[in-house]
Amino acid sequence: MHPVSEATLHVAPPPPPAITAWTRLEPQPRDASLARSLQAQVRDAAWFLARQWQVGEFAGEDAGSPIEAALSVTSQPLTRFRPGDNAAAAVAFEPTLPLEVQVEREPIALRLRSSVQLGLWFERKLRAAGVVAATIESIRTAFPIAAATPDDALFDATDGALFRTIASGRVVDGAALYRSAAGMTGAAALPSALTSDATVAGVLAAFVAYRKSLYSEPGNVRAWQPEELAYDFGVASVTSATSVALESDGFCGGHLDWYDFEATGTPSAAVPASPAVTATTEAFAFLPQHVTFRGMPEPRWWTFESGTTDFGALDTEPVDLAKMLFMEFALTYGNDWFVFGMPESVGTLSTIDTLVVTDTFGCRTIVRSADQTQVVAGSPTWSMFKISGPTSRSPYIFIPPSLGVTGDGAPLESVDFIRDNMGAMAWAVEHELAGTLDTPIDAYQGYLARIAAAGVTNPVAQPGDPPIYYELESVVPDNWIPMIPVKTAGGGLAYRRGGNAHASVLDPALPFYLTDRIITEIGTVATAGFRRTRGVDGSTYVWLARSSTAGAGPGWGGLRFDALKRFDGTVGNP
Repeated sequence: MHPVSEATLHVAPPPPPAITAWTRLEPQPRDASLARSLQAQVRDAAWFLARQWQVGEFAGEDAGSPIEAALSVTSQPLTRFRPGDNAAAAVAFEPTLPLEVQVEREPIALRLRSSVQLGLWFERKLRAAGVVAATIESIRTAFPIAAATPDDALFDATDGALFRTIASGRVVDGAALYRSAAGMTGAAALPSALTSDATVAGVLAAFVAYRKSLYSEPGNVRAWQPEELAYDFGVASVTSATSVALESDGFCGGHLDWYDFEATGTPSAAVPASPAVTATTEAFAFLPQHVTFRGMPEPRWWTFESGTTDFGALDTEPVDLAKMLFMEFALTYGNDWFVFGMPESVGTLSTIDTLVVTDTFGCRTIVRSADQTQVVAGSPTWSMFKISGPTSRSPYIFIPPSLGVTGDGAPLESVDFIRDNMGAMAWAVEHELAGTLDTPIDAYQGYLARIAAAGVTNPVAQPGDPPIYYELESVVPDNWIPMIPVKTAGGGLAYRRGGNAHASVLDPALPFYLTDRIITEIGTVATAGFRRTRGVDGSTYVWLARSSTAGAGPGWGGLRFDALKRFDGTVGNP
């Protein structure tokens, strides 16, 4: 034996790695009948063997399938909730209350019908407790249903006035009684008949509890930002070891999910710590399962596939890169992915500490997060289901306690914000308003009723007059409220309400400003209405919520200056 010197030893380099894939066959029958195509006839058995080789049925890989996945998860619950943008307004987080309810709920101002219903409930309980009729009559006198129609009831004066006539003097104003019993600002003082008698005082306490149980209402601070027509809020998890804050700016109402949040670092110093709450670490073991989806190709050639989802019928262009990548994944590599579920509590922030996968050969592989792998230096990493942060993605996975199925009532209020490019301004058009009977009414029909009651008519041509007349300024319906462009103190642009409003969305009692970018070219629609749902503990929640969505386009309120009009109402020369 002669030793082989290093100079004569040649070792072949390993072949470069390569992946060979074959796209599946898509039959295209030329005959009107599918009978022959469904037979899948084969004239050459060698072709059958070649096809099996192409699709990989003879191929064997030196790789094992995953049979176990073990992971370690650290979780910490939410502890604080902050409505609005003031950190000092943060309160304790209610884990049983759906997050949408905490965010969206508004103070509720009940009108005539609800006041009568509450009053009837209170009087019925008084009679059941043995309270004499004279005492009930004295309470009616202290909290009466007003006989005169107030200014805010002019929109449905006919039905509202008739209902008021029936109820006046016959029942307690339940809404006014609740405001006084709950000690609200500006409410009337309680008479002695409600405080001196122990029986009446007990019924009054039950009445207040009943009224509070009907609706979920916020405290002194709301999350709704009128100038943005959106909600601004935050949640935080403050434990003895870590503090995490999540912000949601610009939530327009509706369904709330993890992608509506952004990690902003640690909570403000104004948020008190919760040393009693600690993070917990748990270990889990799972059996990975193949990823399945509709239209997934079958692994064998002679298995008939469902035609419900036909990826082969997708029409792609050379520029449809995303669609072609999706088709490649679905048709070629769809059965190469595995999935397993991770048990997690709702309303918690979780991090996956370790993930170890064991295959059929007994090999264990540590799987790291995808955003820890950078393919190209300097390029952003790929990640899914992680919350964005100011400089990088948050390591936390968040499952908010959001709603499942909700029942949304008809909007009590609907205001359409539209741009008027001709007038270099905008309009807030009140479509639906909350009427006296706690039902929505048509604001434009109310305008027509008011001008009809005022006797406003169009000019009438006199004998010998020309067929036209001059109008200095046209009349715009009073449900079209002008929004005047102004410059804010910071140099930005905004719209200021320039007329009287009735919808609560427009804050009638306060100066109302709306940021310029909120009114897009297609407009913005803001609504307010009741929502109803059940929580995870089976409790029923009813709350008043607002929302904003895209509008239907620009509009024009009919405002003109220096116009010639015909007596038939049209504009222009005869």
